[in-house]
Amino acid sequence: MVHGKDYYYYDVCKWYLTIVGQWPYQKLKERQIFLTLMTLLAITSLIPQKRNKELNLKFYFMFKVLLILKVIFFYSLRKCIFRGQDLAYAKARNIKDLTDRLFVDWDMLETKEEHDIMRKYAEKGRWHALMYGLIIYMSTIIFAITSLVPRILDVIFPLNTSRPLILPYPAYYFVDENEYFYYIFFHMLIACSICMTGMIAHDTMFFVYVEHICGLFAIVGFRFEHVSHKCKIIKKNAINYSSAVHKNIVISVSAHHKALQFAQFLENTFTISFAIQLLFVTIGLSITLVQLSIQLHDLAEASRYVLFIIGQLFHLFCFSFQGQRVIDHSIETRDKIYHGLWYTVPAKEQRLLMFVIRRSIEASFLTAGKIYIFSLENFTTVVQSSVSYFTLLSSFDVS
Repeated sequence: MVHGKDYYYYDVCKWYLTIVGQWPYQKLKERQIFLTLMTLLAITSLIPQKRNKELNLKFYFMFKVLLILKVIFFYSLRKCIFRGQDLAYAKARNIKDLTDRLFVDWDMLETKEEHDIMRKYAEKGRWHALMYGLIIYMSTIIFAITSLVPRILDVIFPLNTSRPLILPYPAYYFVDENEYFYYIFFHMLIACSICMTGMIAHDTMFFVYVEHICGLFAIVGFRFEHVSHKCKIIKKNAINYSSAVHKNIVISVSAHHKALQFAQFLENTFTISFAIQLLFVTIGLSITLVQLSIQLHDLAEASRYVLFIIGQLFHLFCFSFQGQRVIDHSIETRDKIYHGLWYTVPAKEQRLLMFVIRRSIEASFLTAGKIYIFSLENFTTVVQSSVSYFTLLSSFDVS
């Protein structure tokens, strides 16, 4: 099993998942307490929006409310899907199996070089989780603070009347919003941070799994790249050279198969939630662009939508980037076999290498609903589609 210092690489992901009650090794009661608490706090942000006095049938306000509700329901829907499958003992079991593999796979490592490779990728996964969470939290705070601009301007450059009140998102709190503005502001900031914690926990868990898969492919490539060197060592020390070489190649082929299995298992576990996320991002980005075009005359409001657009693009780019890494690492295996001294391996074992090369020609990938493949190329396609929908929505009368 993984050593304590190796477990350190997954502590950031564990911390986020523990907060939202989704860490697979939490006690059941502890998970229920954390999950219930987080859900109740998230609900408190939905109730004021239900009575939002800005709700009307005009496209402008419909877009505005849908845009903000996207953030809240994005988190809530994820948790409902995750929790619903948890009750059915489906996805929770998959997540636990995936997490178990994070630790079990360390035991198959044979040399110091292989441990160093796995640690490099595990450290990269931890770094991605740490920076992703920091960026999301900072973006949430900056987005919320923009609502304080009118208050700050009233102090620095006072007018005869107070500037219009801006809330982080449209809601009605049943009280005088001017008098209790800062109480409302801090509640909204906390609610948004909670929602973002659920999103961060989900995403960072995925990032850690992806880096683990890339580490497995890198180790397999390292083994095949140095297969001839290993054969020379076996030839010097082993009595039954052919049998020892065959066993070594079979172990490497098996490790490649495990990496492919892990990638497929991860894809099957997340494909439905990814499809929902992709739908939200595409629609949400189009709606945000419409809002931005409407609010271009208001610099403060327009800047908020620009921040929101950047946040959505960053979120989609992170998934596309991770998907591209899986594709690249799965294909690199064939190149490492080819560049190795494969011709020094006995003919029988060369045929095993040919099977691996043949399989590596077909890249492993992560999809949304078994339709959309996460890659940097398809990232631009989604952005173009969102712009096309924005053009269509802009053709409607929103006045």
